[in-house]
Amino acid sequence: MNQSNCRIRKAIDDDLPFIFNSWLKSYRFSHFGEKITNTIYFEDQHKVIDKILKTSEVYVACNIEDPSQLYGYIAVGEEEGVFVLHFIYVKHTFRNMGIGKTLLDAVGHDSSNASVYTHHTKVADKLSSKYNFVFHPYLLFDLETFNESS
Repeated sequence: MNQSNCRIRKAIDDDLPFIFNSWLKSYRFSHFGEKITNTIYFEDQHKVIDKILKTSEVYVACNIEDPSQLYGYIAVGEEEGVFVLHFIYVKHTFRNMGIGKTLLDAVGHDSSNASVYTHHTKVADKLSSKYNFVFHPYLLFDLETFNESS
């Protein structure tokens, strides 16, 4: 496959089952998720993803001729003018073909500016310095709630 067969479009409701399923399964064995029981992980991580999807921009990479054939997706936002990458996923079959970079480019990521990401994975270890990302999971928390209780 070459990038001319790839189209980037905003995610639609029909994409959500794929996004939830792949995000939950691929993040399950991250450093964060590996020690959590399945019951806790799947229930609570689903809530985290749901909140992110409602408050972020989500784009999918798909087949240009068949937009229902998904290659991957990206969930991004902005916090105080800083680019925030929540999650990026590319199906195994389509990895190392430039789809992840195409998704980053499509959402306007500029690696000359520091950016943050909220979900740490093994791939993030390799790519964070290349793309100038800093791990910042606390963006996922309502810190105001913590401040009120202290």
